[in-house]
Amino acid sequence: MLLRTLPLLTDFEHIIITLKKLGELVPTFVSAGITVKTIHCDSFLNISGIFRLRKIVKEESPDIIITYLFHADMLGRLFLQTQNTPIIPFLRTTYNHPKYLIARIMEWLTKPLVNHYLANSEAVKDFYIKHIGVSPEKITVIPNGIDIAYFNSITPDPELRKSLGIDQDDCVITCVANLHINKGHCYLLEAFESLSCHSHEKLLLVGDGDERKNLEQQIKHYQSKENILFLGKRGDVPKLLKISNLFVLPTLFEGQSNAIMEAMASGIPTITTDIPENRILVENNINGLLIPVQNSSSLAKKIQQLMENPEMRETITNNAKQTIQNSFPLEKIVKKWENILMETIK
Repeated sequence: MLLRTLPLLTDFEHIIITLKKLGELVPTFVSAGITVKTIHCDSFLNISGIFRLRKIVKEESPDIIITYLFHADMLGRLFLQTQNTPIIPFLRTTYNHPKYLIARIMEWLTKPLVNHYLANSEAVKDFYIKHIGVSPEKITVIPNGIDIAYFNSITPDPELRKSLGIDQDDCVITCVANLHINKGHCYLLEAFESLSCHSHEKLLLVGDGDERKNLEQQIKHYQSKENILFLGKRGDVPKLLKISNLFVLPTLFEGQSNAIMEAMASGIPTITTDIPENRILVENNINGLLIPVQNSSSLAKKIQQLMENPEMRETITNNAKQTIQNSFPLEKIVKKWENILMETIK
């Protein structure tokens, strides 16, 4: 999302500070004229890393600091408050899972240190109001944006299908998400295994994470295991979407899912969970299908329904692309960014 947005904010100089290490997108940021630095802070209590962060901030003397994701939010609130600079957390997700109880507690404890928040969806804003106790007037929503013209420009690549062992007649079901427990991959695997036939179906899992071993163990005795591909992290997600027939994300909670938005922009019918975060994007049976959380049988039925109904697939994909074009064009989102940044500087 940063890579899409920052190069278009031409009236500002952007510096990205990563906490742990320089990631694979750094060369692309640099080629766009954006400076990227790292503090090599491998844990939250890495004192030397925190000193490096404070030193960089002092040297750069920014007009605004925007923190991005939980660990950055906490470091910004706790260790950069002495700097004479607005510090704005950009809330990217809810933490609606028992695993993230500590995160919710930390958000509640540190909220007095925050003057204003950004959030990427109304659902995230509502979560922080109801569960963290943040005042509504303290949160401004700036949704994620999509360059739909870019996704329209990508064409299906038969060589990519061939390289993955996908035949011309195969139905490709794709899920793009980090392999974390809250993304619900286990329910997708159960649903895929329960489908009546796997001779012409492939399931692509794009992403990596701490649940990979558990998921690989789950399918060890599945009849469908040969047709399930763990692709890991990929740099060609838009191309993978273009060779896919369905997109599925059985997530337990979200913020505003870039993965769903990219699938919708790519013209792929989407099935995802019926949670507030996803209802902002998907209207059931109109521009996608919604299923109950943690319900593999419902998911299997919806997959089967879309595979057997080409007219429904076409209607859903057309409506989905229209939703992205009307509500989340990148140009509109960039304008929101320009306004909030200028107001903050003033």
